[in-house]
Amino acid sequence: MSARLMHVDLDAFFVEVCRCRRPELVQVDRLIVGGRSRRGVVQSASYGARKFGVHSGMPIGAALRLCPDATVFQGEFAWYREASRAVASVLQRHSPTVVMASLDEAYLDFGGTDRLYPVSLLPVAERIRDDVRRETGLDCSVGIGPNRMVAKVASDQAKPRGLLEVRTGWERGFLAGLPLRALPGVGPKTAERWTAKGLDQVWQVQEMSVDALTPLVGAAAAEIKWRADGHGGTTLTRDRPARTISRETTLATDARDSTTLEPLLALLTARVGGQLRDEQVQARTVAVKLRHSDFHTLTRRRTLAAPTDLDAELTAAAVELFRAAFAEPRSRHQGVRLIGVSASNLVEGAPADLFEDPGRLRQRDLTRAVDQVREKFGFDAVTPARLVRFRRQGRIDDD
Repeated sequence: MSARLMHVDLDAFFVEVCRCRRPELVQVDRLIVGGRSRRGVVQSASYGARKFGVHSGMPIGAALRLCPDATVFQGEFAWYREASRAVASVLQRHSPTVVMASLDEAYLDFGGTDRLYPVSLLPVAERIRDDVRRETGLDCSVGIGPNRMVAKVASDQAKPRGLLEVRTGWERGFLAGLPLRALPGVGPKTAERWTAKGLDQVWQVQEMSVDALTPLVGAAAAEIKWRADGHGGTTLTRDRPARTISRETTLATDARDSTTLEPLLALLTARVGGQLRDEQVQARTVAVKLRHSDFHTLTRRRTLAAPTDLDAELTAAAVELFRAAFAEPRSRHQGVRLIGVSASNLVEGAPADLFEDPGRLRQRDLTRAVDQVREKFGFDAVTPARLVRFRRQGRIDDD
């Protein structure tokens, strides 16, 4: 049975979801979705803004220097989650195995369909693209390949709103004409470092042995060679839960005291807890991330005695980690420019325990009531009082 995988990648997902929610943004050609302040991070950029070199992960300030007349807009995570689920619903009609790799990309398994589609999967890809557009208002690009890696690279090359199929036996030739940065796992800094050594094209790696490649790229030589030759995983695990759920925010001004950071940490943790409950999973591990004024980043994590999805328990663990971690920037005379929290080591949510501690039952009831209010009126409908003044002062910037 041959492996035939399809990678569906939504084009400028965060930008287009915001345009669907706010029609006045449709005519804005140079649109940046990200944090409120110049110190926030670009989440996504329209193709009009990308022409100026704006890309995701870039500080808002740097993006506006490249594209001064761009419009910056901050969307809601709930919008993206709802749009992603709508897309998944469409995809599930076309393949029995659909794995959402993230909010804006998915893999579909068409293994063993050679007799049903003996020549090509492009007609299927075209129907999927058209169905997604018609039912969700979002555009997507589709890559088809004999493994996940090739399918993903194909969808990247097809953007925007394109289709590209790489059949078995074509992998090496398809990749030979691409720069190394097109391979998954080769980031801009890595590509820049290798380019300085005269290595920037996939065909160069294809012609080298692992031994010859090692002095140039180090321990990654075997993996890069494997990918350059067109290899990749061929199986999909259905309904695989997310590995990590996280939230982080960049502060408009550096914070040097815990009275600013602890309430903000509680808000971020509540967002994480809300997503855990929404996805019906619980976390065994909590981590806190602090980025100092000089961009030094510190992460601390803790494994809980039992998995949980309750805000109070997650926040207690996060605050404990924060207080230990905050000693470092204080000792280095540094402020904190970014703070984040994540939940990992996820397991399926357990059914209610009839003999649960009364205090924990009250916490669960309170959490359920808060979730219901936020579901109806938005997350900001319930905000800790000690955090309101920071929002009014513009000192925080959710990413």
